[in-house]
Amino acid sequence: SSLYIYSDQGSHEPLARVDRAAPGEADEVLYYHTDVNGAPEEMTDGGGNIVWEAGYQVWGNLTHEKETRPVQQNLRFQGQYLDRETGLHYNLYRFYDPDIG
Repeated sequence: SSLYIYSDQGSHEPLARVDRAAPGEADEVLYYHTDVNGAPEEMTDGGGNIVWEAGYQVWGNLTHEKETRPVQQNLRFQGQYLDRETGLHYNLYRFYDPDIG
C-alpha cells in the first residue's frame, strides 16, 4: 500500500509517496517533482534517481510516460487519480476523460 504526502492540508499537490514494504523490509519514499500547476512530471527515489516521468497535453492526457523500474504512478492533474482499467481520471466528483476534456 502507499501513503501520499501533500504540500499543505487540503492541498492536492503531491510531495512524496511512501510505499509500505513487507514486514522486516524498509519502506520506500518516492518524491514528486511537479509543474507550476502541481501535476507530477517526475518521481525520484531517495538517491535522486528518476524512476518515473511524464508529459501532458492540455486536457491531461499523457504525451509520454516512462518508468526506469516498475513503479505505477497514478496521480495526474491536481486532485485527479488515473483509473488504468478505464483510462479515466477520477477527481472526487466525477470521472474525467482527458482525451476529450
